[in-house]
Amino acid sequence: MTNENWLLTYNDIVGGVKNYGRESLLTLGNGFLGWRGALVTNAYDDDFYPGLYGAGIFNQTSTPVAGRDVINEDLVNLPSVALIKVQIDGKSLLINNSTIKSLKRSLNFKTGELTDDYQVQVSGDSQHFVTIKTVKVINPVHWHQLGLRFQITSNYDAHIAIDAIIDGSVENKNVARYRDFDSQEFDVQSVQDDLMIIKTRTTDVTVALAAKTIGESVEKTTKTENQVATHIENDCQAGQPFSIERVMAVASDLETDGDLAEFVQNEIANTTFDEIQRESHDYWQSLWQTKDIQISGDDAMQKLTRMNIFHLNQMANPNANPYLDASVGSRGLTGEGYRGHIFWDELFALPYYSVNEPKSASAVLNYRTKRLSAAEKNAISENESGAMYPWQSGMYGDEQSQLIHLNTVDNTWIPDNSRLQRHISLAIAYNMWVYQQVTGRYDHLDKGGLNMLIQVGRFWINKAEKIGDRYQIKGVMGPNEFHEEIPGAHAGGLLNNAYTNVMVVWLLNYLHDLSQNVKIDFDAAARAVGYTQNEAEKAEDIRHHLKLSIDNRGIVEQYEGFFKLEQLDFSAYQAKYGDIHRIDRILKSEGKSPDDYQVIKQADFLMLLYNLGAQQTESLIHQLGYQLPDDWLAKNTAYYLDRTTHGSTTSRPVFAGIYVELARQGDTKFETQAYDFLTDAIGSDYYDIQGGTTAEGVHMGVMGETLSVIQNDYAGVDLLHGQFSINPRLPKQWSELHFTQQYRGVLIDIDIKPTVMVLMSDQAITVHVYDKAIDLVAGEAKEVSYHG
Repeated sequence: MTNENWLLTYNDIVGGVKNYGRESLLTLGNGFLGWRGALVTNAYDDDFYPGLYGAGIFNQTSTPVAGRDVINEDLVNLPSVALIKVQIDGKSLLINNSTIKSLKRSLNFKTGELTDDYQVQVSGDSQHFVTIKTVKVINPVHWHQLGLRFQITSNYDAHIAIDAIIDGSVENKNVARYRDFDSQEFDVQSVQDDLMIIKTRTTDVTVALAAKTIGESVEKTTKTENQVATHIENDCQAGQPFSIERVMAVASDLETDGDLAEFVQNEIANTTFDEIQRESHDYWQSLWQTKDIQISGDDAMQKLTRMNIFHLNQMANPNANPYLDASVGSRGLTGEGYRGHIFWDELFALPYYSVNEPKSASAVLNYRTKRLSAAEKNAISENESGAMYPWQSGMYGDEQSQLIHLNTVDNTWIPDNSRLQRHISLAIAYNMWVYQQVTGRYDHLDKGGLNMLIQVGRFWINKAEKIGDRYQIKGVMGPNEFHEEIPGAHAGGLLNNAYTNVMVVWLLNYLHDLSQNVKIDFDAAARAVGYTQNEAEKAEDIRHHLKLSIDNRGIVEQYEGFFKLEQLDFSAYQAKYGDIHRIDRILKSEGKSPDDYQVIKQADFLMLLYNLGAQQTESLIHQLGYQLPDDWLAKNTAYYLDRTTHGSTTSRPVFAGIYVELARQGDTKFETQAYDFLTDAIGSDYYDIQGGTTAEGVHMGVMGETLSVIQNDYAGVDLLHGQFSINPRLPKQWSELHFTQQYRGVLIDIDIKPTVMVLMSDQAITVHVYDKAIDLVAGEAKEVSYHG
């Protein structure tokens, strides 16, 4: 493995959404702040987007569209604290893709540092160039701080002037399709020599931004109503570097008490660029000691694995997140896709945080428990019971999905049923269970989590309706967003979505187990929320009699009526359109509805395998009184894969994990398919396989999923059933896999080769290798042979 596996490097010049995508991947973050990887010399245009975001800082706007007021809640793009403008001999230096003649960009995962090195032609003179070198760093320890080192060198004698600017003129413009909406999210309240105070327009969040610039010569500060600029200039000889360092701080009244201006000014007064850089270096060096996943045999896989680890550890940080009232959005703090909202993607990241950074996991769970009352209000608003968490959540926990959306072809409004993905609450409950299993802790259950679980369970208990001897659940969507309603039903939602129904049974089992657990006071929580004996008895009945549809082949119907839909000829559509991952949009352009066809955006029924594994999925189906053939997994996988376009990046890792399991069951032909799915999935953002969507931010879900495939499927680590189990089956491409896992306070070092592994723990623990119990002694390596 070379040092290149620690670097994300670009050596060419690109524009448009391709460069926006690179900026997303080059983002620096620390849980509180996300600083997009744009060149500091460029403001927003079609090729550059220098966003800065603070976790939990949202604003709502209203825009009149086609006779209606459309309300949107957005993660706010904060003022740029590090915009640099340059003048050469009194003339502004034009920096764009025409004047940049060479460019090297490099993000170092080991240090958390982004360096840019680019040569710019001075306008009007083909012989005159300047070379700009910058180092950007964000502090993961003192998490309000950012740092910049900027150096410019001309190849001729020149008078160079630098303006280092806090720019309050920015708006939310990252996502092209949102630009027609009101994008002004804040007003500048005041400006001072080193300070800007803003307030979001409707949510009334106050944010203070301060900057200190250290240069080599005379400086002065100028102010306008929305900018603060520190001006530094110097007479430079050819080849003489001209440098400045800039220390910045950002804080809001959401996480910081007292005088914000005083706070951020103290932050910049008491540190230097070198100190911020050192703290970043030390933090990441320490983090990689236990968070690295080392893969021998596939350098591309190694680099992208580290990239995903890096981003997940930027999206949530154990130093910052315990002080924040925020979760991790589906794009983290890297862009404005999905308006920065929080979805079920927590499901793909929370298990990672539970193992690697329990404090971060705890903070994500707190975001949900604090919004229980909002979820209860959501349920009441829809004539439901219990707690109904929103499909899209932002600042307050109310539903941020649109009720309707505009058909731009005929300018009519049509229902948007995506909010009917009520399975979001099941993901939240699942995350609570994962945290409990991995950490062995009940603290979240004692601090409102148990109330939340009961209220989520109550929602589903009252949602289930008994018809004959079976309960049915209608009016909800599964993970497959291509299907919003049953054809001809004229009402949103589906009947008996298999993923939802099985996860409901899982949840009711979990509640049953908690009611018997002497470590918690289930009865007190039940009394607190008014959970009745009748509801408990109904829950007991539901978890044995909820309806599924299974045909005589053993195929579990995705939802009732799916088998009756027409199968689409994907090959014909591929021949006509090429990329069909968003077949729903293609069908609508033809005047058809995806609801009428067996087309699947992402794993739906098969998503159960990602959450629960094959054995538990089968057990839950048996609990409902249904039988499956021995080859049910292979049959269902083949059936649904044949109908899936992977319109979501979260789809491929599910299939990768399933194929690892099928190979483990003895059919080696699945090994190639498993690795191909993982390879495609882990490159989702790096290669931007969804056609430009990385421009709007990286995809947090697929990043977490791919790490799960590596550690839980290929390495076979299972931490969810009361013990540490490991059953490796390495792909043939790897000669070695090395990583650590933290299980209930015990750190276990795992080094796997094709037929032997070495395990070492920092405390005594019993582990299970292919069901064989092995006792580990603290600090002693244990070699174990296996046959995966």
